[in-house]
Amino acid sequence: MNGEMSVLGMEGDTKVIWDSESEDEVENARKTFNDLKKKGYSAFSVKKNGEKGSRLDTFDSEEEKMILTPALQGG
Repeated sequence: MNGEMSVLGMEGDTKVIWDSESEDEVENARKTFNDLKKKGYSAFSVKKNGEKGSRLDTFDSEEEKMILTPALQGG
């Protein structure tokens, strides 16, 4: 199964795609997820059909799709 992580940022969106059967791809996606969470990003699961998922605190390689958003800053 393939998973997809969309990272929202000032420069635009970045996608990380992995095959859950590839250890290297899963590890790369996990590292990206953990690095972004440490920077304050929030993570949410989304079903491929657009159905609402839930907030994620840990990486799960079996998720169909994730969206990571930076922390909102007041102004």
